[in-house]
Amino acid sequence: MAYNYIELVNDVNRRLNEVELDANNFGTATGYYSFAKNSVNAAIRHVNQEEVEWPWNHAEEIEVLSVGEVRYSMPYDSKTINMNTFRVKRNESFNVNTVKLKY
Repeated sequence: MAYNYIELVNDVNRRLNEVELDANNFGTATGYYSFAKNSVNAAIRHVNQEEVEWPWNHAEEIEVLSVGEVRYSMPYDSKTINMNTFRVKRNESFNVNTVKLKY
């Protein structure tokens, strides 16, 4: 089941037998409800930092390579780079097929 932020918070509220929030009162929630929102955010941040292999942490990049250049900078927002997924993309104008790069 796909969740958004308000649905995650309301799932916590249901489990603790509290009234669910809606779009009208979600932004101004205080007390317990503010704590529930902050707790859901903390849990999301924890999962995002500890489990970097989740699909929502995955991004593909295309980098144009230059002959003779052996080092390239890492994207600023990357956490890890899976070296086993590097490929040279097929290009008919250069007569190059797709090839897996070795580390």
